[in-house]
Amino acid sequence: MVLEKDKKLQGKIVASDQNLDVESDDNSGELQRKHSFDVDPLKRNNDQEGGRKIFKPSTKKQMQLTFENIVIRTVPKVKKCCKGPNYEPPKAKSILNDVSGTILPGQFLSIIGASGAGKTTLLNFLSGREISQNLLKTGKIYVNGVDRDKMKGFSALSAYVQQDDILFQTMTVRECLEFAAKLKLSGTYDEKINRVEEIVKELRLNKCQNTKIGGPLIKGVSGGERKRTSIGVELITDPQLIFLDEPTTGLDSFTATSVMETLRDLAQTGRTVISTIHQPNSDIFEMFDRLMLLAQGKIIYFNEARLSVDYFASIGQRCPELSNPADYFMSMMSIESHEEEDTEDKQALMRSHTQILEQYTQKIDFFDQSYQNSSLKNDYTFRAPNISEVSDADINNQQTGWCYQLGLLIQRNFLNTLRLPQTSYVKVIVTVITAIFTIILFQNCDGTPQGVQNRNGALFFMTMTIAFNAIQNIILIFPDERPVFLREVNNNMYSVTAYFFGKVIAEIPISIITPVLFGCIVYFSIGLSTAHSYTFPLFLGILILIYCTGGSYALIISSIFSDKQLAVTLTPVLIIPFMLFAGFFVNQDNIPIWLIEFQYLSFFKYGYQALFLCMHETEVSKKCNPVSDFNSPETLGESIIALAAMFVGCYTISLFIMKMLSKKYE
Repeated sequence: MVLEKDKKLQGKIVASDQNLDVESDDNSGELQRKHSFDVDPLKRNNDQEGGRKIFKPSTKKQMQLTFENIVIRTVPKVKKCCKGPNYEPPKAKSILNDVSGTILPGQFLSIIGASGAGKTTLLNFLSGREISQNLLKTGKIYVNGVDRDKMKGFSALSAYVQQDDILFQTMTVRECLEFAAKLKLSGTYDEKINRVEEIVKELRLNKCQNTKIGGPLIKGVSGGERKRTSIGVELITDPQLIFLDEPTTGLDSFTATSVMETLRDLAQTGRTVISTIHQPNSDIFEMFDRLMLLAQGKIIYFNEARLSVDYFASIGQRCPELSNPADYFMSMMSIESHEEEDTEDKQALMRSHTQILEQYTQKIDFFDQSYQNSSLKNDYTFRAPNISEVSDADINNQQTGWCYQLGLLIQRNFLNTLRLPQTSYVKVIVTVITAIFTIILFQNCDGTPQGVQNRNGALFFMTMTIAFNAIQNIILIFPDERPVFLREVNNNMYSVTAYFFGKVIAEIPISIITPVLFGCIVYFSIGLSTAHSYTFPLFLGILILIYCTGGSYALIISSIFSDKQLAVTLTPVLIIPFMLFAGFFVNQDNIPIWLIEFQYLSFFKYGYQALFLCMHETEVSKKCNPVSDFNSPETLGESIIALAAMFVGCYTISLFIMKMLSKKYE
């Protein structure tokens, strides 16, 4: 029954198509193949738009993407402790179930589905992004007939625009594009700037090119301009495969329509554009070239968008007049709407969720079988003419030099600091206020027993203040930049080591200014040692080393935790216990033997110990001997060396964590 209706529908559609020669209803299968796989979409789209061209046609080889029998399932975890006589092992959940299809050059494919349908998983899998380590993935993906898994440098052929606009808030639109061009393109400086000029013009960013992106602290461009900038950053290398994850999220109707017009115009140049989208308006729906509907991980429709309404009407799912087809399709594929329909019937109120789920599954299975038996089914075995295999010469995946990357990253980091002066002002103000509080609290640090006690308290308070000042400054840096870091490293813009050392070098000025400012205010005001000329510079050097070591500890924490609120919450729990091993609260000889090893991981111990020995070894009190009472197991030199070693070691661990983090997203 479905086949007969579908053949009648197909004959009707083919007969009304002005671009095809109608011969007879018997040849509908051949005509359908011509209609569904138009090998010259550029000409067809330009005819529809009256010859309107915005983007220049790409000179690179066009790409046909084919995916075959993709199955993605969860891997259930069996808990041995929960096994019993009635124990049932968890079942694997299917996210994508035997999905296949072909997307030709010049086609703009939009993937629509309810939440949990698998559209983002499919997009990530097609683009080569790591979706999860705990999923079982099978299936093949071919680019121009070549197995993608056997290709080197697939990322050089494709671009992925994430749902969130991940850009530096302090950079202008043009600076974002130039930064990407300098790192992703080969050639001369003028050639790179010319490419930026083309992108600015093509994406209609002329008016806002010198406006900052903006964020919580800076007012910037509009949402649509920010989205087009994100697209422009990925278009710098002129990719032929472009993936976008819900590009209209957070945009108003007009702005979303403008962004989708940009994607449609981009596809008209012969590029292959694939995008997920959630409930588009009717104007956006009319822009779609190809439409894929996903439900429960199954394709229930994959063909031209303008054929979808008549197709579903032929299987008993007629879209109401004067309504948005996308809204109707979303309602049709959503289990929530199925539950709402059932609640209208009083008897249905007694049905369990399992029964509703079974009915919904049967409905989706009917859609799936109807599509599989339809002549509108996308033929993934089709090979468009004039599509040749991808060779190594087609993949330009050369990365710029390491020193060049480092220079650009340092420049960007310094520029980011200069354009957020309020953060620097806060750091200086906090440092000055803390120093004044130290002067008020700790007075008369002379050679008397009371003065020695005040001096020891002041030295420990300085160690704690400088360390936590560094931790507060560093702990929020990497979590905020993590999305940008992962996107740019995944796009092969720079290496992890270049980013790391660029960040470390950019923090050097504040790492020196903050402790030096604090030390200069406090040192002479509370009467610390002036017995030797080298004591004060040595004191400042130790403060700088304490600041850097505290920051290196914080960098480890911020590298592990992606959520900055979680990192801030856990920092006291992970840092404060080390204060107990500094030797101020408890003598190091009284530490329990089973905790003795932890003192060697405490930078508070070596920092306070170095300051203590620096002050007391150069000025001996006549009334007491604090050095002998402190009973330090290390000398001043050994304490400084240990502090420096911890500083280098923590930064090395942070670099290793960043490298491991970047590998998850390759």
